Amino acid sequence: MEKRKSPRTEVRWPVTIITAKGPVEGEVRNISLEGVFIHCLKRLKVNATYRLLISPPGEEIEARGKLLWSNLEDAAARDTLQGVGFCFVKVNEVHRKFLREAFLKYGKE
Repeated sequence: MEKRKSPRTEVRWPVTIITAKGPVEGEVRNISLEGVFIHCLKRLKVNATYRLLISPPGEEIEARGKLLWSNLEDAAARDTLQGVGFCFVKVNEVHRKFLREAFLKYGKE
C-alpha cells in the first residue's frame, strides 16, 4: 500500500550526503517535492538530519533531509535496490524552485 502523499518520479541524479565523517556519494532514484530515495551502500543513522546536495542536469539543489528509513540490512535478501529514504525538512526558496522545476521537467506524474 502506497503511503506517500506526493507524486514521485523516477530519476538518476548524483547526490552527495554530507555527514560528520565526510561525504557519502549516492544516486537519487526517485524524488517528490517532499522526499527522496537514494541508492547508496553506506550505513547512516536513521532519524538523523543530513545536508543533501542533489544534482539534476545543470543544477545543484541543496536541502536538509531527515533519514526516515534504510533497507541496507535486508535489501539483498528481498532482491530490492539498497538505499535510504529521506523527507525534506529544509529547502530554501531558490532551491525549492529548482526542485519544483526539475521535478516537473523530468517527472512523469
